[in-house]
Amino acid sequence: MIVKNVADYCTDLLTNSTCKELPFHNLEHTKEVVQNVKFLCEVMDVNQEDTELLIIAAWFHDTGFSVTYNGHEDESKLIASKFLKKQKIDNDFIDKVCDCINATKMPQNPTNLLAEVLCDADIFHISNSHFFYRKLLLRKEWEMFCDYQVSDLEWHKLNLDFIKNHHFRTVFGKEILSKGKQENIFKVEQILEYY
Repeated sequence: MIVKNVADYCTDLLTNSTCKELPFHNLEHTKEVVQNVKFLCEVMDVNQEDTELLIIAAWFHDTGFSVTYNGHEDESKLIASKFLKKQKIDNDFIDKVCDCINATKMPQNPTNLLAEVLCDADIFHISNSHFFYRKLLLRKEWEMFCDYQVSDLEWHKLNLDFIKNHHFRTVFGKEILSKGKQENIFKVEQILEYY
């Protein structure tokens, strides 16, 4: 029941706030992260309670964009805490949700397995073909909301640096997702050869 309440609340928030104007960090991205969490929990045999906790953290992890762009994770934690307290969820559970959200700050810094799962779910797209579409959306978002404009060459270099320096945290991420990441690194390097 709590997962459904969280999903409804976050869907409403992400649809009826500035988040709906974000090309990347919007409801679509959040739903993708929720699906990635479910997938990772299944393949990693995560128990039901921890899976629910992670699904809740995934739903809330970018809600802070409704308040601020920079430092949105802190706002996401406040939004999650406030909502979960109203639902009479115990503080220990809420703290764990907030730890997971906190770990998604760039550069990611998970301190336990649950946070590692959310971090890998959040950045899952760099391991598959979605990467090239998602990075176009992120570029558009940075232009609109951060006044960040760079040439195509600089953008490709920035993305190459990002995926080269990013490391998946879970065993599944290291063993499986890293292979897709390596393929994307190769593709971006090929793109850069044209410059």
